[in-house]
Amino acid sequence: MMFWGVVIAAIVAAFATGYPSWENYIVQEAAKRQLRAYIDVRPQGMSAIEEGLVPRVHDSFHNIGRTPAYDNGSFSRILVREYPLTRTLVNDECRYVAPDPKAGKWFIGTPKRPGIARESPLTAAEVGAIKGGNSAIYFHGRVCYRDIFNEPHRTDFCLYWKWDAGRISPSLSCPQGNSAG
Repeated sequence: MMFWGVVIAAIVAAFATGYPSWENYIVQEAAKRQLRAYIDVRPQGMSAIEEGLVPRVHDSFHNIGRTPAYDNGSFSRILVREYPLTRTLVNDECRYVAPDPKAGKWFIGTPKRPGIARESPLTAAEVGAIKGGNSAIYFHGRVCYRDIFNEPHRTDFCLYWKWDAGRISPSLSCPQGNSAG
């Protein structure tokens, strides 16, 4: 009888001490999510859409979290694709993205970044497709960073510009390709 009493007491003690530690874990994880860094990508403009011009996007990364973020590099690309977009634009994994040696190491506030340019100028066919409403200019990529707890995170972004009422539209978010993790 004494044996079963000890077993029951041990089980009760295990549950009694285990419950607060699970509760503490949940509270600590919630605090980390509230305190960690979150990176937001904001485009500041698109260059003109004309044959022979290289499309260029001026963007900035904003840390909208409560703590600094350590820059682990970023990847972005400018493409002309069908509108509306029918395929998923693929981003490089963070392990393949090298930090820019000239960039600041911390995202605090709004770091200055050079504009991103497409590798080739727009062709007459691309300009015609954009102005005809069949194509748009897409700007997509991934920002890789570590938070103050040294945990890796990423922000995927996808924005586009289309021809609207005789001019280039403001930047619009793609229906897919925008996420944080």
